[in-house]
Amino acid sequence: MNKKIKITIAVLAVLILGGVAAYLFTIGPLGKPALATVNGEKITVELFQKELAKINPSSQELIREDPSKLLDLIVNRTLLLQQAKKEGVTASPKGSASTTPGEPQDQETATIMAYLDKKVAALPPIAPEEIEQIYVAYKGQLAGRKKEEVLPLIRQMIEAQRQEKEAGKLLAELRKDGRIEINGRTLQKMTVVPQGMETQTEADFRKALAGGKPMVVDFGSNSCIPCRQLRPVLQKVRKDQEGKLEVLIIEIDKNQQLAAEYQIQVMPTVVFIDKAGKEVFRHQGFMSEEKIKEQLAKMGVG
Repeated sequence: MNKKIKITIAVLAVLILGGVAAYLFTIGPLGKPALATVNGEKITVELFQKELAKINPSSQELIREDPSKLLDLIVNRTLLLQQAKKEGVTASPKGSASTTPGEPQDQETATIMAYLDKKVAALPPIAPEEIEQIYVAYKGQLAGRKKEEVLPLIRQMIEAQRQEKEAGKLLAELRKDGRIEINGRTLQKMTVVPQGMETQTEADFRKALAGGKPMVVDFGSNSCIPCRQLRPVLQKVRKDQEGKLEVLIIEIDKNQQLAAEYQIQVMPTVVFIDKAGKEVFRHQGFMSEEKIKEQLAKMGVG
C-alpha cells in the first residue's frame, strides 16, 4: 500500500471517528439531546426535566402523557427572555411589581415580568370608561362597595388583563418571526401514556362509524378529572362487549373538527350511536357503568 493511500485512509478514519464522537457528545447518549431549538438556543431534555420537577407531583403524570404542553410553555418563556435581553431589560428576583407576594421567583422570571411591565407601562393610561366597565361587571361581587373604595383593585385587574393581552400579542409576533424547531422523535420517546388512557383519532372514528356496529364515544380530555374517572369504566364496557360494540375515546383538543361536528360543549360528553351511524343518546359528565349498560340495553346491546 503506497504512502498516499495510507494517508487517505487515515484521514477518512479521523473523519468517521470524529463524526461518531460528534454524535455521542451532541445528540447521542453521551450528550444532552435538544428537545427543541428557539432561534438557535437549545432546550434540552435536562432543562425540560428540571421544569417538570417544579410542577406539583399530582400534575406531572398529565404532563408526561402530553409533554408538548410544557414544552410549549418553555418555548414561550425562552422567546420572551430572548426579547427582553435583546431590548436590554434585566431584573433581580425582586425587580418586578407583578410578582405575587410570597411566590418564589428566579432572575429569568423576574426579567420576563419586568419586560412585560415595561410593555404595559408604554400603553395609554387607563381610561375612566375601562374602570367603569370593570366596576359594572363585578358590582354584584363587591358587596355594595362604592367605586372609589375598590378603585385600586379595579386598576390592578385592568393592569393584569392588559399584561395578559400584551403578552399574548407579543408571543404571537415572536413565534411568527422566530425560528422554532421541535425534535418530534425525542418528544415522542418522552411521552408516557398509562394503560387505559389511550385515545383514538378522527380516522378511527370514521372507520368505526362505517363498521356497522353500535358505538359509545367519549369526547373528553386526559387533563379533565371526570374524564379520567370515566376511562376505566369505558375500558370495562369495551372488554365486556368485545365484538358487539365499538368504544372510542376522543381527545377534543386533538380532534376539534370532530368535536365541533358533534357540538360538544361539556367534557366529558358520552355519545351513543346505533349501528346505522345515528346518534340516539348523549350524556354530559361522568357516567357510571350501570347507566351506560342501561342505555346499551335500550339499543339492543348486552
